[in-house]
Amino acid sequence: MPLCTTCTTSVPFLYTVYASAHNLRLEQCEKCHAFADPYVEHDSLTLLLDLILLKRGVYRHLLYNRGAEPRRAVVGTPEPVQPKTAQDKEKVRWLTILRFGGPLICVDSFIRWSHLNPNHPVDISPWTKETMQALFRTFVGVSVETLAFHAGVICACSVVLSIADWLGAKRPMSNIRREFRFSLIPLTLFYSSLTKLFLLFLLTIWRPSPPSSDTASWDFDREWVVRNVLGGMSAGFGLRVILDSHPFFTMIIIIFGWVVKTAVSMLVSQWVGGDEQMGEAWLAYSIP
Repeated sequence: MPLCTTCTTSVPFLYTVYASAHNLRLEQCEKCHAFADPYVEHDSLTLLLDLILLKRGVYRHLLYNRGAEPRRAVVGTPEPVQPKTAQDKEKVRWLTILRFGGPLICVDSFIRWSHLNPNHPVDISPWTKETMQALFRTFVGVSVETLAFHAGVICACSVVLSIADWLGAKRPMSNIRREFRFSLIPLTLFYSSLTKLFLLFLLTIWRPSPPSSDTASWDFDREWVVRNVLGGMSAGFGLRVILDSHPFFTMIIIIFGWVVKTAVSMLVSQWVGGDEQMGEAWLAYSIP
């Protein structure tokens, strides 16, 4: 059942359709009296910008309300299709993960490759055999790291949620907790990674000027901070939306995912880098 993006109360419908699909009226939440899901009327660009800005409502719209059937108020219109079963929703969610995660991994691979090769000569074509091999190894390394991080987070979520349910056994289950599925975790992590990938892509295009000798001692790796600090914070924010748990539990989950990712990075770093020096650079960029 769809949820109100403001207070997470279950609602039967998000909007009512009249003469056509473009003639609709948003439904009001009976508890908070706000529109149940104003993102129904927003375009994809607005959704993307709000994802980058880490707005809680857009996460709830994409994770719980996307594709929900409307109420039909016009006589003679076709009956709405039967509600999707839980199995159908799971299948659609995993397909969305593949369609959305694949391009994001490719973008992340290009960013990582650009970081490892910042001073490529301008007069030499960047698409040589050696360059393509390095880019392929980077893609494989990023894919393995991503799978390891997601697997670690899913395992940690399973343990933490079991403990949280045991500690709060006497409290009623919230709507967010009732709608939780493990397939929501990788989708949420991909959504939350848009913030760091957007900033990393900007740093790849417009690299900061080299620091002078006076400021060298105060210089820090901006890309490392964006990837690990900001990336961890945004992932934690996304997990809080679907877990409905204390921030301490979310922090434990993210740290465990980092540990698993770091262990896998240590195994593949030398192969991805191609030599010991580049492998150490890859590993330094991977370790939180």
